[in-house]
Amino acid sequence: MCTIPPPPPLLPITTNSLKLSSLTGPQQDLKKTPFNHLALCQWSEKHEELREACIKNSICLYNDPFKYKLRYFESIQQVGPTCGIIALSMLLNGRVSAEKILSIAKDLGYTNNGEMFSCKQLADLAEQVFKLANVNHLTVQVQKGGLLSQETIDRLLDGVVLLVPYDADCNHSPCLKNGHTAHWALICGIIVSKDRDFDIDPNNVHVLAKHGKSKHLAAWKLDDLEKSNKNLVEFSPKRGGDDLVYVLPDGGIGGENGLKNQYLVIGFNA
Repeated sequence: MCTIPPPPPLLPITTNSLKLSSLTGPQQDLKKTPFNHLALCQWSEKHEELREACIKNSICLYNDPFKYKLRYFESIQQVGPTCGIIALSMLLNGRVSAEKILSIAKDLGYTNNGEMFSCKQLADLAEQVFKLANVNHLTVQVQKGGLLSQETIDRLLDGVVLLVPYDADCNHSPCLKNGHTAHWALICGIIVSKDRDFDIDPNNVHVLAKHGKSKHLAAWKLDDLEKSNKNLVEFSPKRGGDDLVYVLPDGGIGGENGLKNQYLVIGFNA
């Protein structure tokens, strides 16, 4: 019988209503932070984490965004190649520890060291963890393609979150390295800067992300994330030479059972 208590009620979702008191997460006096640019991103001035990300990436510095949404999750730092497991633990706000999830993944034969190179396996692991935590309000499905699409944008604006594999650059932002630096991120929000077609101007849509290698909220172009997700074609030869044994899916990370052009959609039932 499960001994883990059920999770608390869902945290509220931030919206573009500009009622800044509704923003979730820790509230801080910006005068005490290094981001004391009081003329910038005033629409997010009561949420230090969101404002920091937007100032760093020059997103809506002087004007309110057309639409945005954010779910707040506590950051959890990863140890070893456990980025997918950490992202899953963050999704549950740590109610099931990364250590416990890692143990389950090993029992299922999905990992040896914490690596998760299959969207299908991470989805199955998520379902196992949801059951363990008595979580009935979350659903998970594997989505193939369409990361940069109106459907995905609408889903994020409606409050779903994504678990997305991508290539991480030295600053952990999306890049194109053929899957050699494959990493997982929890996509927990979106900013649509202006009321215009996203496919005409890729600078118009940014996603907000948490991942295991940083305690800060990240902001990336959705266009960049999609390109990075689509370029996950092979396991890094350097990892193959580090004396660790990794679990790879049939067909490799670029195959149908791997990571390329796939991600997880996490829905929240009422």
